[in-house]
Amino acid sequence: MADLGDTSQANTAHKHKMTSWITVGLITVASIVLGFAFVLRSIPLAVVGGLVLLAGVVLGITGGIMDDAE
Repeated sequence: MADLGDTSQANTAHKHKMTSWITVGLITVASIVLGFAFVLRSIPLAVVGGLVLLAGVVLGITGGIMDDAE
């Protein structure tokens, strides 16, 4: 069996910001709302879901969500 070395992540610092969690929450809520809009064939609900998704994407870009990975 190959030696994989130490594969634990115990020594890594997991960075996160509150804006990142809000972004994840917004995109999750948007996905759920859009799912209901698809099932119920509701255009107004789809518009609301799309706006929430757009808000999540804009917050993710402006909040630098991808900077948490470094």
